Amino acid sequence: MLDGFVPWPKEFVEKYKQKGCWQGVTLGEVFDNFVSRYSDRLALVGDNTRVTYKELGQKVDRLAYGMVELGFKTGDRIVVQLPNILELVYLYFACQKIGVIPIMSLAAHRWAEISYFAELAEARGYAAPARLGKFDYQAMARELRQKVSSVQFILIAGQTDQADMISINDTITKEINLEKSRTVIASHRPDPMEPAVMQLSGGTTGIPKLIPHPHNDYYHKSRHCVEVTNLDQNTVLLVVIPLAHDFPLADPGLTGTLMSGGRVVLSNSVQSEDIFRLIEQEGVTVMPCSPTFLYRWLDAPERKQHNLSSLKCLWVGASKPEADVLKKIMKEFSCDIQQVYGMSEGVVCYMRTDDPLELKLTTQGRPICPEDEFKIIGDDGKVVPKGEVGEFCARGPSIIRGYYKAPERNKEAFTSDGFYRSGDLVKLHESGNLIIVGRTKDLINRGGEHISAEEVERHSVLHPKVVNAACVGMSDRVLGERTCIFVTVKKAETLTLDELNEFLLNERRIAKYKLPERLEILEDLPLSNIGKVEKKVLRETINRKLKEEGVI
Repeated sequence: MLDGFVPWPKEFVEKYKQKGCWQGVTLGEVFDNFVSRYSDRLALVGDNTRVTYKELGQKVDRLAYGMVELGFKTGDRIVVQLPNILELVYLYFACQKIGVIPIMSLAAHRWAEISYFAELAEARGYAAPARLGKFDYQAMARELRQKVSSVQFILIAGQTDQADMISINDTITKEINLEKSRTVIASHRPDPMEPAVMQLSGGTTGIPKLIPHPHNDYYHKSRHCVEVTNLDQNTVLLVVIPLAHDFPLADPGLTGTLMSGGRVVLSNSVQSEDIFRLIEQEGVTVMPCSPTFLYRWLDAPERKQHNLSSLKCLWVGASKPEADVLKKIMKEFSCDIQQVYGMSEGVVCYMRTDDPLELKLTTQGRPICPEDEFKIIGDDGKVVPKGEVGEFCARGPSIIRGYYKAPERNKEAFTSDGFYRSGDLVKLHESGNLIIVGRTKDLINRGGEHISAEEVERHSVLHPKVVNAACVGMSDRVLGERTCIFVTVKKAETLTLDELNEFLLNERRIAKYKLPERLEILEDLPLSNIGKVEKKVLRETINRKLKEEGVI
């Protein structure tokens, strides 16, 4: 067992195996199965390249064999920092076949995060592009190898002129004896109970924790996500949010689409025009996205220039959208919506496609697996009465029992009986679906009155001039905190605080104490790689302004 990995208790292991949740297969074996089954079908599209399942299988085998020849061993860790490119897919599945554990970092990470991941996990490898924009990843790779003693192997997507670095592209095109390579690869089969991948925890403060998911758990999750999203061979998935995240990678994302014989289209552009062009060009049927995309699309005149009729469904996650916005999207894009609530720790809740419209618009789904357990608790740790608000806690065959090498954090993040504490405030709808209310740490405490930032945001985005909104608490000497709202407005529009508050008070009828007390207008809200607003940045911005103004 990997040192630092928190396993499930024995009785739960036996239960999940008996129930068929854990089937004792590796993700590499899952990969071989769909490659064999859909051999001649088109699997991937990216950077003007089209790859069949057969070609995908051969490239992955070449890369897996090359990694073994280089010196990688089963159980080794590799920090993977690649954008939405084909090389990320090849490397991810190559790792699954030989039991190397990828740490799925983001292209936006820099030295502080990458060196931390590598040192904590004692990674033997690092994978990155040579450059992306103005940033030189090869220079960082060289420094990483010098300062983190465990790092030996540097894999570069594309070509490299560095003699001590390996080109992924050269490796996947190198002629080898495929039969021999498969024998070598098979000898490196990992234990399905061991971690297959390490994801990163969410949140807006501090460096993310590492989340180790075993093969059994990750395959189980993808299977159930496929069931609730009805994927099949006609599915064309467009991925524009970072593929490294759980949502586009396995919930059901890339893995689930390929398991179903569908096609995955990769893009690094989040511009509306580029997304609409790909939907039309590739006949995209489904796409994981955040509400931020929906707000932009409704305000994007260029959508009228494209045929978007192939789009069947949008999976909307990362934050809770306003019901009226979802209704407009469904009408104007003639597609269905499945709200998704989840996190990299393994919690996944989906709307069902046959749920009534009202539920699709106002609730965030329910757990995907019958063996998933959840409870909603109050500040005292006790389960709240049905329909009341509390913190969502869950455990199940895809939900981790602890972060990697983080015993102190695990004491806070998990209950004594193994439930993961999400930090999300929810209430249970009578249908059994969840309604997300806000975050335990996203409450503004105004003199003892607790204001849900998310609630104010959802109302504010309905103002006819507003595109997007984010509320944060700003320091106040008297009340502790007051509410500041940051908004982006439609082109050529202006907005005042009085105008917004009149709308919130009279049209949306929210309580007066919830009204924002300061308005800041931005061209764009700062967003994380999965489309979440970076509220830490906004808090720092407003408190810096208050200091400059001499208010605090």
